Amino acid sequence: MASSEALKSGDILGGMGISGLKIGSLGTIFLWIFIAVIVIGGLAGFIGWYFWKKSYNKQVWIFTRIGGVPMLKQIDRGKLIAFGMAGDKLMKLQKLKKYLSPPQIQMGKDIYWFWEREDNEFVNFSLEDIDEVQKKAGAYYVDTDMRMQRLGIEKNLRDRLGKNSWMEKYGTMVAVGVFLILITICLVVLFSKLKDLSASLDTTGQSLGQVATAIEKFYTKRVGGESPSDTGLVPAIMLPLLWFKWRNKKW
Repeated sequence: MASSEALKSGDILGGMGISGLKIGSLGTIFLWIFIAVIVIGGLAGFIGWYFWKKSYNKQVWIFTRIGGVPMLKQIDRGKLIAFGMAGDKLMKLQKLKKYLSPPQIQMGKDIYWFWEREDNEFVNFSLEDIDEVQKKAGAYYVDTDMRMQRLGIEKNLRDRLGKNSWMEKYGTMVAVGVFLILITICLVVLFSKLKDLSASLDTTGQSLGQVATAIEKFYTKRVGGESPSDTGLVPAIMLPLLWFKWRNKKW
């Protein structure tokens, strides 16, 4: 009876004296373990693949004769691996899965050229010195006739195809002229506005003079004594003082 009740409640280990673990809890634990295994395995696989890819850090250019013409056949990647206990090494190619003896001639940083012979043997090689080959062959470096012909072709091409358009010839001059015209128009407008401003300032000065005269007359008539112009005070500043003095006298 107790075991059937434990089964209904999900506590399958309650009958064995281990309580607290139910079917839902076990499922959650196994799910998290499965997710952790997938994440850790994927991360470990990516790290392993990355270091495996980085280990093939040599470029191997394979040349051969195709159609009777020497040309590049394939670009593969290789890595040096230790072989034996005497410190010997071999180069393993990534795509061809072929082992080669360690190359000694570089054509660049970690770049090696190999020639594939007719017997499928790979031979490490480099380019010949073209200058030295031409010197041994007695070839002339400078051909006067060819140089003069090249100069003549260049001149003809420049005369026929190197003609500048009207805008390319006179574009700068037109731009400078338009700029000067715009500057002139702006200066004319500015000087005309300055003239109007000067007239406005003259009118304002006359109006201020009339106001000062009116204040002086008012001061002399209502207060008496010296005028504000005799005391050296500005009439516009004396106006509040006159008003306060007039109010005190009235009271």
